[in-house]
Amino acid sequence: MRKTLIVTSFVDHIMHANLPFDSFDTIICADGGLLTARRLGLKPDFLIGDYDSMEQPAEEVIKLPTEKDMTDSEAAIDLAVSKGATHITVLGGLGGRFDHTMGNIGMLAKYCGKLSHLAFTDGQNYVFMLAPGSYTLPKNRFTYLGVISYGPCAENVTLKGVKYPLTDYRLTDSTTLGVSNEITDDSAVISFTGGRLLIILSSDIASLSENAADSHKY
Repeated sequence: MRKTLIVTSFVDHIMHANLPFDSFDTIICADGGLLTARRLGLKPDFLIGDYDSMEQPAEEVIKLPTEKDMTDSEAAIDLAVSKGATHITVLGGLGGRFDHTMGNIGMLAKYCGKLSHLAFTDGQNYVFMLAPGSYTLPKNRFTYLGVISYGPCAENVTLKGVKYPLTDYRLTDSTTLGVSNEITDDSAVISFTGGRLLIILSSDIASLSENAADSHKY
């Protein structure tokens, strides 16, 4: 399984972005993500973008037009998939401009059920999407577990090993019921039979600062 890291130009609370960088087979920088990679001491394998957020680097790049029908982040994800990546983590893409954030959630929907893993993460959040099934989610460095329906509803949602369990619940997209749950056991079990679920692991910045030395489990 090929693990790819995509680095974007904006990473909120980057000082808390605790990722196992040496576990990735390939690193792709989307446009100004090259500046982020340099800051983190990462050497990219591919550079892609229209370079409207930085001067085009001297290295070989996949140059995109400024006016196009997708963001540099989407182009980077598509590139990773074309290179055989099945496990993709995008560093950044959350926070900042809200239209970009929502567009990136759309990328989770685009590839939901088609890859073994696709997630966006920054220094405060780790976000991914699930297709119907049953999943085990280990307790991790994040305090909160958010479970949100992406679409009108998710059917028969069951949550175990959490502070606020559910059983065969019809979770709609017009409620905050799934916000601010917590994993209380060694792992949580999430299962559902229809729809899609957006899973958001998050922490308050203050608590991340207190636990800065903790290892990242995702």
